[in-house]
Amino acid sequence: MSSSLSAVRTASKSIDGLVQQRYARAVAQGALLFTESSVYKHREQGEVFEVRYVPVLAKKPSSKPKEKQHTKDFVNPFLPYDERLHVKRLGTSHHLLLNKYCVVPHHLLITTAEFRQQGEPLSELDFKAVLETIDSLSSRNIVFYNSGEESGASQPHKHLQVLPMPEYLDAPPSVGLWLRSEPPVDCVYTSERLPFAHFGVFFGDAHPLTPSRLVTAYQTALDRLAATYGRDTSYNMILTKSAMMLFPRRQSSWNSIAINSLGFAGLVLTKTKEEQEFLEQFGILHILTCVGFPHVVTGSQQ
Repeated sequence: MSSSLSAVRTASKSIDGLVQQRYARAVAQGALLFTESSVYKHREQGEVFEVRYVPVLAKKPSSKPKEKQHTKDFVNPFLPYDERLHVKRLGTSHHLLLNKYCVVPHHLLITTAEFRQQGEPLSELDFKAVLETIDSLSSRNIVFYNSGEESGASQPHKHLQVLPMPEYLDAPPSVGLWLRSEPPVDCVYTSERLPFAHFGVFFGDAHPLTPSRLVTAYQTALDRLAATYGRDTSYNMILTKSAMMLFPRRQSSWNSIAINSLGFAGLVLTKTKEEQEFLEQFGILHILTCVGFPHVVTGSQQ
């Protein structure tokens, strides 16, 4: 297919306008709460991380999925979902929602239509919903999944998240560093350029992404992670159209700086000036290593 024809087809099925319309309406109705933040860029090893100072987060109670699920006043925000946050149905298995609490505009959630536990392995249907979403958005996006109690997850209902990638980035910083090692296509690969444990798969551009290809890459990487750190280990997954990476986790925060998949995708949120000072003193790559595991280079494996 020619690039011009592909662009026409992408434009014809774009949901950009729908997302923008739903977002503006949800903000106006008070259904979506956008939090202003101060943004600055932090550079390490030639890669750019985005740090957002969001002091209001200091007032937000933190709890892990299982803790939240077992409190007597727990209400599942995705079942039923708020109609004002609904963007569209994704087949019969998923919904596309706006994130009620966001610091970046047009932050989307892909939720299962029926209750599934956050932390369950991702399925081919999950990746089908992911591809339907990112293929219908004209901007480049980062998809991420928080799995396990130490991953930074907060809701027990299974969901993936989709965030627009900053225009100044070609890839999330962790992926950018990893790609410098020129990983082989469709193999699980680890790179000495990253100080923390990771299991990545590079897709290249010779073959299209399909749900089957994505779930195979994911399951192979997850099996490697489980073989090394245990099947019950928490992890974060980030996905772009060029690569997928999994990062095992041993703790959810470091010196009160909470980290979920967004940290590995290049966006770190700080609540206080002290946290910002810690970040500048120790560096983001060091913090990611502290909440993850030190890396062990194993090269590639089919």
